[in-house]
Amino acid sequence: MFQPEDKYTRIEVCPICNSNSFHKKLDVKDHSISKENFTLEICSACSFVFTNPRPKNEFLNEYYKSEEYISHSATRKGLINKLYHFVQKSNLKKKYKAVSHIVPRGTWMDYGAGNGAFLNYLKGKKISSLGYEPDEDARKMGMAKGLTISDSKNYNVGDTKYAAITMWHVLEHIPELNHIIQTHNSNLIEDGVLVIAVPNHLSYDSCYYKNFWAAYDVPRHLWHFTENDILSLTSKHGFEHVKTKPMVFDSYYVSMLSEKYKNGNMIRGVLIGALSNLYARVSGYPFSSQIYVFRKKTI
Repeated sequence: MFQPEDKYTRIEVCPICNSNSFHKKLDVKDHSISKENFTLEICSACSFVFTNPRPKNEFLNEYYKSEEYISHSATRKGLINKLYHFVQKSNLKKKYKAVSHIVPRGTWMDYGAGNGAFLNYLKGKKISSLGYEPDEDARKMGMAKGLTISDSKNYNVGDTKYAAITMWHVLEHIPELNHIIQTHNSNLIEDGVLVIAVPNHLSYDSCYYKNFWAAYDVPRHLWHFTENDILSLTSKHGFEHVKTKPMVFDSYYVSMLSEKYKNGNMIRGVLIGALSNLYARVSGYPFSSQIYVFRKKTI
């Protein structure tokens, strides 16, 4: 199923600062699907971290074909998956509340919509919305709920002008970072809002679990962000930072999954998740995952 060496490619230029000088940070295993090992490299100039080498774009889809990949699946097998779905409803409400008050009137678009959970929430709020998703099975699950979800390969500049574009744990999966941010800018109305949620590898739980940290999720996660990385990337494409909000539940989910990968203790995972949130509130650590809200700059 998984590919020989010639099916992989290397990033030669940092997408944030254009440097071509990298060095090794960490070796990480794909614990959930392929069991392959991948290397994380760090840019010597700006410290951006990325999976390098990684599978070529045409082979990436093979690394998502599993019930273990929860955003594309409806499975409730296992304690962690059951907990994820139990908390999801509350999480959707918090996502919406974090940004809804600053979004101008108009259509919302969820890029990387998965099986349509956030779109379905917006539908319940009577908000005009649609999504794009590359995975066919996930799209079918969403469309079965009466949602409008198109193939991501059909997303182009100028098709529609949106009031808000959301990317919930999606940007880390996108091969062409600069292209997607620039396309989003072109497709937002003036004062439109861009929302990006990604893990932060400087969080306490990341530092604790190191190469077992579940949010590295190689090779599906191609990029591994800090807040500075996100601000640098979006700023050069015409966005101004409005605010950053924590995703408090993520530290528990990621820490429990990391314990699973270590054959460790789920109770310890809960404690590490709680510590990660505590340190983020009282020290210099960021939260395990964070929501970054941006507004399109007025010309």
